[in-house]
Amino acid sequence: MSVKCRFNCLAVIGCLVFSPPSYATEVLFIHSYHLDYPWVKEYRQGFMDTIEQSDIIEHQMDTKRIASSDFNQAADKAIQQIQTSEPKLVVLADDNALKLVGPVVVQKQIPLVFLGINDNPRQYIALSKNVSGALERPLLKRSVSSLKTLLPTTKKILVMMDDNPTSYAILATSFDNKLKQTIAGIKVDTLLFSRFLDWQTAIEQSKANGYDAVIIANYAALKDTNDNNVSLDSVSQWTSEHTPIPLFAFWDYSIGHDKAIGGLTINGYQQGVVAAQHVNHFFSAGSLPSISTPNRGELVYSQQQLQKWHITLPSTLESRAKIVP
Repeated sequence: MSVKCRFNCLAVIGCLVFSPPSYATEVLFIHSYHLDYPWVKEYRQGFMDTIEQSDIIEHQMDTKRIASSDFNQAADKAIQQIQTSEPKLVVLADDNALKLVGPVVVQKQIPLVFLGINDNPRQYIALSKNVSGALERPLLKRSVSSLKTLLPTTKKILVMMDDNPTSYAILATSFDNKLKQTIAGIKVDTLLFSRFLDWQTAIEQSKANGYDAVIIANYAALKDTNDNNVSLDSVSQWTSEHTPIPLFAFWDYSIGHDKAIGGLTINGYQQGVVAAQHVNHFFSAGSLPSISTPNRGELVYSQQQLQKWHITLPSTLESRAKIVP
């Protein structure tokens, strides 16, 4: 009888598996990004806290940091890992993995659970009873409504994202493919950037361009003048320091001391919990449940940033909010 163990590995290097060579892995967990990415840490924690299986191999495609021209090579490595480990079920996290690896998983008829998918999964794979997962939907309309409660005089908001596939998926499914729209009487403009320099210019000119607040979404793919990725902390801290208008965010890793004030955030932990529940159901019942969309947004605000901007939370928000330093 083989001994199973839970283990973490970077690109499946340094893994230790106590089992005969013919033993098939229970779960292969393929991440679009890298394990140190804050979003990955959130959903992965939720997944590991909930999963009942112990034989898990992880593989990271690292598509937030590598060039888009290298995506196919990253997908080939992930597919090779599928062939090597022969998993009973594959978990694919985020759009790049589902788009690039999902069709192979479906073709091999391996049960598939996804999470963090912003686009319609039908854009990537054929759906069947062999496929389930958790969709990710930024809560734009509810975010604008909560912001209006916090700053009643707000008339115009700028939403900023990096120029990568995930952002376009968000634009298509959560923003109705509109770069300009009106929500709760507030004009909302969305801009996408590939260069940090252009991002900086947009922030510096935001007040002069008539915006009352800015919401930042994805920004892990921003490049500097040497075509290198700018770190998340560098972007969020620079943006917080230089913005002339209040700064909000969709993800809680962007909120805190010297970062964004707050916002109605997507719960990465909950995405991982739901995906793990679907996996648990498969191993206990032999089938997959329906695709779901966790809709538990969490209000998160930074005490330091609220004080910096002299903002007092109204009781309707404070009673439901999580306050961080």
